[in-house]
Amino acid sequence: MPAVEAWFLGGPVDGRLMPVEVTADGSPPAVMKLPQTGLYAGTRDTPAPTTEHIYVLAGKLADLEVYQYRQAGGETTD
Repeated sequence: MPAVEAWFLGGPVDGRLMPVEVTADGSPPAVMKLPQTGLYAGTRDTPAPTTEHIYVLAGKLADLEVYQYRQAGGETTD
């Protein structure tokens, strides 16, 4: 599938470049939802529930799409 290179700011993938699949019309998606699988912590027999991290398309830097992390309640990180 066609993709563009994107830069992610804030959240669990801060500062990473990653490919992002484009939509049917060739543009990057307005919102990226990145699931983080549960972790085993302590003596648990099962992983913690999956957490979803949301990134919103914030603009473009040179030839890179830039996505900004959104916390619960719509706040952004610095």
